[in-house]
Amino acid sequence: MSDEAFVYLFLGLIRPYKGVEELIDAFEKLELPNSRLLIVGRALNASYGEKISSLSRNDPAIELIPEFVPDEGIQLYMNACDVCVLPYRNITTSSAAVLALSFGRPVIAPAITSFPELITPETGILYDPSEPDALVSALQQAGQQPWSESKIFDYVHQFDWDKLGPQLTNLYRIEHSG
Repeated sequence: MSDEAFVYLFLGLIRPYKGVEELIDAFEKLELPNSRLLIVGRALNASYGEKISSLSRNDPAIELIPEFVPDEGIQLYMNACDVCVLPYRNITTSSAAVLALSFGRPVIAPAITSFPELITPETGILYDPSEPDALVSALQQAGQQPWSESKIFDYVHQFDWDKLGPQLTNLYRIEHSG
């Protein structure tokens, strides 16, 4: 991958509900010559993994690395990307979003479930998954926005255990004292 390329990253287990097919389709519609899509993760279902592999072969700007990434390897991919894309169809919570933010990377995600509570305009882009080409627009916007790694770090540190732990302890005290 070229150092000048704008790199979009999907990292994690590849499962149908995570929207990787939609991501590939949206990326191909971008037609930005200086952008790359890196899809890193293992599909638990072999036939679904082959489907993703087949879809990603159509575009030389898409690189599929179909393997499990151990914890120590995550930093390699997070540091190589400009933005992390989580095009989930449905989800309850996302540790992947917090992980990306902890590396100072903005997140593109649908405006569903917990994402609107986590992603702000300074830390990423939320899109309406019911709107046609909303993901394409979000990808385009991400490449044009000046992201601040330090602002993302500052934001995500509010979720550090040393800050949340005392709040949780106080909550339990209030609940048990009443």
